[in-house]
Amino acid sequence: MNLTQRISGSGMKSLLVALLLPLAACSPHVSQDASKTDAPTANSAPLAGSSSISSASASSSSTTSAAEESDEATEHSGEPQTAPAAKANNEGSRIGPRIKGIALGQSAEQVHEALVALLPIGNPCQVSADAVRVVCEGTAQQLQGTFTYESGKLSGFKFYSYLSSVAFGGMSFNDFTSNFMKAYDIPRMDPAQDNPMFSQYLRYRDDSGWEAGIYRDNTFYVKSVATASQQAKSFN
Repeated sequence: MNLTQRISGSGMKSLLVALLLPLAACSPHVSQDASKTDAPTANSAPLAGSSSISSASASSSSTTSAAEESDEATEHSGEPQTAPAAKANNEGSRIGPRIKGIALGQSAEQVHEALVALLPIGNPCQVSADAVRVVCEGTAQQLQGTFTYESGKLSGFKFYSYLSSVAFGGMSFNDFTSNFMKAYDIPRMDPAQDNPMFSQYLRYRDDSGWEAGIYRDNTFYVKSVATASQQAKSFN
């Protein structure tokens, strides 16, 4: 190898070294800059994932809570809606007070059953098979109870003095009237007289379509009457 070749080879090596040194010096900065550039990206990824998980968790919790509330509302709302409907069906078309198990709108069978349960064993009163009357043997007035029906439903009934005492016990007119009103939620009773030949009695008429009256000997009646709206139609 001649001198020119050696020099050329040495020159090439020196040139390469001179080129590589600046590159080596720059590489930490490039690496450091790269790390600085990558760091926010690496840190931001968990935050995005955490946010998604939180949103999904909140959405799942909200959905579960809404489902539970819906189930609870369905569970609690179903029963109260059914109960009143069943009660209304059991009551049927009954109006006015229920007195000793007897009320307007009942069938003859229901009235008969209530009267049999009312009358004590060994008493002189008997109920007719069709539940139209109660007859009490050995009393000044044997007919002690009358019951009228329209379309198979009780439209009026009357307890005379003796049957009234059997049902409620003996008491004065004032005591009987007071207890009667309290027991059957009657707000007032006004003096009435249908015929001048008969004494006055006390009467209450309800706008829902029933009337009750009490006489001085504790005879009382309950009957169906026209409602307030039905009466108003008569003047149209």
